Amino acid sequence: MAIKQVLIVEDDAFLLNIIKSKLEAEGYGVLLAQDGLAALEAVRKTKPSLILLDLMLPKKSGFEFLEEVSK
Repeated sequence: MAIKQVLIVEDDAFLLNIIKSKLEAEGYGVLLAQDGLAALEAVRKTKPSLILLDLMLPKKSGFEFLEEVSK
């Protein structure tokens, strides 16, 4: 079975690292993005199984990210 990839989109480095550590300890592959633009790029390149998305982000908000991904 392939490792499930989770994209964490969070601009708070402390929260990002806590979530990353927990998911990796459970055997998930983790991708990171700290703003909406980086998240869009990551989704286009990797097609993660799950996205954990902060809504208040720099460069492109979580709401704007969702609009673009759902097109």
